[in-house]
Amino acid sequence: MMSTLRKFATPLTIGTFLIVGITGTFWYFHIVTDLGRWLHEIIGLAMMAVVVLHVVLNWRPFKLYFKRPIALGLILASVALTGYAFVGVGETEGAGGPPNFAAFSAFSDESLTTLGPIFDTTGEILVTRLTDAGYSGVSPTSTIADVAGDNVRAQMTAFSALAVDGSGFGGKGQGAAARN
Repeated sequence: MMSTLRKFATPLTIGTFLIVGITGTFWYFHIVTDLGRWLHEIIGLAMMAVVVLHVVLNWRPFKLYFKRPIALGLILASVALTGYAFVGVGETEGAGGPPNFAAFSAFSDESLTTLGPIFDTTGEILVTRLTDAGYSGVSPTSTIADVAGDNVRAQMTAFSALAVDGSGFGGKGQGAAARN
């Protein structure tokens, strides 16, 4: 059983690393597809299991790294850097998270009149779009937080309704220049 696992541990480690590394590089340069995002996230999780398997199967040689100061220093620095990234030391409250959530949060308290130019339209037309999407009690002075509440996902849904303009471009990241 162990010899069979050994045959797969290193190739799986290399394969998952290549997928996560390549998709992560493309994602960094904003060249991402739904499949690329899915591969990066799911194969990234699988990579964690594969690396654990690889370490377990190669534990004796792996232990030797703990006796080498440079190797031990790099391992500890990696663990510390990862921990630091998630502790949020020095970050202000509310910082972090996906950039689109930050954008939704930044604009959720703005009136529809203020948001109109962002959607290349007026606050009144945004009221119509939200009403057509099933939201009630909407006025040009309403905010997305008024309409959808404090839940960011609900706000994202409301923002999606604002982007639907009947041109076929709504929600596709294409503005007035693409329509003209």
